[in-house]
Amino acid sequence: MSASLDSALDPMEEIRFRKKHSRMWMEIQRETHFTFDELEQVMVIFFKIQKRDEKPAASDLISRAHFRDVLHTGLGMTDAYMVERVMVALDRGTSPYVTMSTFAKALSLYLRGSLEERITYAFTCYDLLGEGHLRRETMYQLMKKSLARASRDDDVEEAVKELVDIMLKRMDVDLDGVINFQDFHTAVTRTPSLLELLGYCLPERSAVYTFLCTWCPNWGKM
Repeated sequence: MSASLDSALDPMEEIRFRKKHSRMWMEIQRETHFTFDELEQVMVIFFKIQKRDEKPAASDLISRAHFRDVLHTGLGMTDAYMVERVMVALDRGTSPYVTMSTFAKALSLYLRGSLEERITYAFTCYDLLGEGHLRRETMYQLMKKSLARASRDDDVEEAVKELVDIMLKRMDVDLDGVINFQDFHTAVTRTPSLLELLGYCLPERSAVYTFLCTWCPNWGKM
């Protein structure tokens, strides 16, 4: 790898940034699928985003608004409603900022996450009330918003109700009227295409490929 991670950054500025945070990155790297060199490249992306803030809150934070831009323009996640759910799922907080750790772990999930990780993440996105299970009303709300954007027909309620009934029959393994995490996990493990049935909370493969080619061309094939 070249001595400079990104030619667009001032070399001394980059050196100071790497020196200040390298110890923190060693801890973060253990919680991702990245090598340390790859994580350094991810952190340069973080630093370039942070430089857009006139007055950054701290050297290890970026604004949620800028992180949404990464999801939208970098990874093609354009569903504003679902992106809000994603933001909560990633850090379970209400802070207007995103930490280095959250940023790195999010990209690890999107670029190299296992099916197990994606199942846990998707369920968290859909569990609007943090109850640990998905009620019929929750599923209806998510499905209605998804279909309303995909269809020009204003009357989608009956179609949504039918789909929710089908999902409950297929995914409610223990027949208790709700889909808990184990129900969801079992159904998606058997049929991975069910993972994002309640809303697109992950980037498409083509968007991941474009992101890697643009920002991390030295990584090689996934």
